[in-house]
Amino acid sequence: MAILRDTHRFLHFNLAHTANDGEDNHYVDIAKLLSQANRRSYRQGMVYHIANIVFDDADGDADIDVCTLPQNWLTQAAWKLGFTAWFEQQTAAMKALGERELGRWSDFKIAMNSDNRTDTDQAVLIDVDGNTFPSGDWDFSHFQIPNDGGAAPTEADINMLGVKSGSYPAYTTVSLLEELEKALEVPSEDPTFDSDADKSVYGLMSSLVNDSEVIDKVIDDIDAENDFPPYNANVVPGSGTAGSGRPSSPWVARTCMIKGGSGTASPVAAVGGFAAPCGLLMIETRASGDYSSNSNSIGVTIELVPGEYKGVHAYPMRGGGF
Repeated sequence: MAILRDTHRFLHFNLAHTANDGEDNHYVDIAKLLSQANRRSYRQGMVYHIANIVFDDADGDADIDVCTLPQNWLTQAAWKLGFTAWFEQQTAAMKALGERELGRWSDFKIAMNSDNRTDTDQAVLIDVDGNTFPSGDWDFSHFQIPNDGGAAPTEADINMLGVKSGSYPAYTTVSLLEELEKALEVPSEDPTFDSDADKSVYGLMSSLVNDSEVIDKVIDDIDAENDFPPYNANVVPGSGTAGSGRPSSPWVARTCMIKGGSGTASPVAAVGGFAAPCGLLMIETRASGDYSSNSNSIGVTIELVPGEYKGVHAYPMRGGGF
């Protein structure tokens, strides 16, 4: 395996816990931070593998959840459908300009959810003295949605989780998982039985009455049970408005806790590795005590697994699983 050795795989930043209700969300875009640290472009449309994350809190008071997009084929398929639609619009525009291909830095970039776009708590790389890294262009992609009656198209933000916003057809926000939910075929009840199925010849052929009764009961069970898949076929997890039966907030991948107060000998915690679709993380911090005075700063160091994609282990969002 050929690994690019000259790659900085350690991403260090601080999280400022400022929520007065005890919970605060912070968003991390691994591809963006890797691009800044190594001065080369890393695509967002990859599944990045994290080796470990270390947290340190001088206040010794933090409860931390590390969340990702759902790590399943649905996320992959939703991303592929969204990328295909975006790419077709981009290439059509370039063709109209007489160009053959997109620009070098063009990339399909999405947000986890709407909060990812508006929350001020976005990870910013720093060195040991707290100096921030320089940044360049890192713009979220959009869909241009046609409108009826010759009206100008509507520019729509693209999220993976949650629900669309706006009115048909002028949607201003699109959820890729919600669009996938609408595209999937809902399986019908299966199997179905003839009304005389309990008079099967195999039941009649049994030499013992008790055996025949057992067979009749088994047929009744088959007719009544497991006629649908072991999941809600009408719902794609991660889509829609978050609530009971709609897990549309980021999903927890790792959790840890730092306790003991400011006098703790070692106010540090670490979590093991995991994969992050699109390299997107949401780190939720909680603190105890008087929430109105919670203003502790939590240091975070993410180590990426070494690999063949520009020095880190990552593979493309493939969109399989249909």
